[in-house]
Amino acid sequence: MNALSASAPCLRRTSLSRALAIRRTLKLAAWLTASIWLSAQPALSGPVEEPCPTDTISILPDEPIQPAVDRAEVGAAFCLKNGIHRSQAVRPRKNQRFYGEGRTILNGSRILTDFSREGTYWVAGGQNQQGRRVGSCVRSAPACNLPEAVFVDDVPLTQVLTKNDVTSDRFYFDHSTGKIFLANDPSAHKVEVTVAAFAFDSTAPGILIKNLIIEKYASVGQKGAVQAQDANGWVVENCELRLNSAAGIAVGSGTRIRDCDIHHNGQIGITGVGRDVVIERNRVFANNTREFNPNWEAGGVKLAVSSNVVMRDNRVYDNRGPGLWCDIECRDVLYEGNIAEGNSEAGIFHEISFAAVIRNNKLRHNGLGKGGFWGNNLLIAASQDVDVYGNELIVSAGKCGVILVDQGRRTKSGELYKTRNNHIHDNDMKFEGAVCAGAASDVGPDNANADVIETGNNRFDHNIYRISRGSTPVRFAWGRAVLDWDRLQHAGLEQNGSLLVH
Repeated sequence: MNALSASAPCLRRTSLSRALAIRRTLKLAAWLTASIWLSAQPALSGPVEEPCPTDTISILPDEPIQPAVDRAEVGAAFCLKNGIHRSQAVRPRKNQRFYGEGRTILNGSRILTDFSREGTYWVAGGQNQQGRRVGSCVRSAPACNLPEAVFVDDVPLTQVLTKNDVTSDRFYFDHSTGKIFLANDPSAHKVEVTVAAFAFDSTAPGILIKNLIIEKYASVGQKGAVQAQDANGWVVENCELRLNSAAGIAVGSGTRIRDCDIHHNGQIGITGVGRDVVIERNRVFANNTREFNPNWEAGGVKLAVSSNVVMRDNRVYDNRGPGLWCDIECRDVLYEGNIAEGNSEAGIFHEISFAAVIRNNKLRHNGLGKGGFWGNNLLIAASQDVDVYGNELIVSAGKCGVILVDQGRRTKSGELYKTRNNHIHDNDMKFEGAVCAGAASDVGPDNANADVIETGNNRFDHNIYRISRGSTPVRFAWGRAVLDWDRLQHAGLEQNGSLLVH
């Protein structure tokens, strides 16, 4: 159904199966367009080859880290030497610092070498690790939230729920017998299974993690391989976090994440809850490899119940889910100077929240896996006091630019969130198909929010809408109506806006 085909737009989300089919069809095109567009952007740091500071305690790859942490003083600094530090789980003490040398890898797995044959399967026994199952999966990936993972030559296999579903790229973990079942002979390959749930987790404040590669941890849904959510003032710099089962990093109050590559994690790149959070100059891409349900939580970055948040100068692309997302009572959030492209849902999503500034971002070809108004580049849902300006958008055919949606959603105390006092101005939107933008109501005429879009001081003005000659007429959502350019100006919108045909 075309979301803008009738007098009242349909706001239903497309089925997950349809969304997945769309994503699979467009995946290659998204990767190609992202690589071309992003190649012109400055390179990010990530881990760099450099020695640790001189005042550090050296730890070799075959040495356990936690005993050294426990012996050291508060505020001690450690140099994790180049190489693979395998199956390490560290609980830092107050103000401790952890440095790598550029090729330092914290790997949460162990190598499997002892396999036997059981019928057509290759089996590794003695596997007793089992994490909690947390999170919602899409229908086609029912085992997404089982945190254990198996890698063959660094490529993750997909976990399945029964032995009969095992194929060359799938494995089954029978926890009742402690056995992992593979389809192919592993003898000539490196096979790893995750055993540690985190690389760093502590309530201690003031932790610095710098210049490390952190991979293959069995992080549980909504938890990170770096788990700072219950602490204060952690800093993660110049790190690469990849191939972890759920999140790469979970933030807490005062967290700073800078100059990191965070990619190919099972659920999401960055998650968490906190105040005074800064996420800047990171590259966050290709997350949600396990296909968690994006409507639950998945994609690039999602914070919740957070305030005084800055997301600045990040490149967020090709995530299965939104790019940058703040949800549930977020306040005083700045999204600035980010590049978001090829995400299956909105490039920037501000949901059931309050004051935010969204400025000077570049959003391109987002919303690939959604239909209707949910297939958009910039979405403000059931939120108020958001100022959106200076953004540049390139909108795929059949998708939308900037969209406000009021859903009549309620707080825990029963009060309605209201989509009001939002100002959308001085943005430049190029549409590869018909213009799709505006503010839509998804409640009935008897709802207390029935006319909040029209009467709630939501303003669109000074925006540029670029379309190709011969495109279909402008379709601009306003409440439960769909307006063309003349009617939207008659309604008091875009009095100083421009519709440019080229």
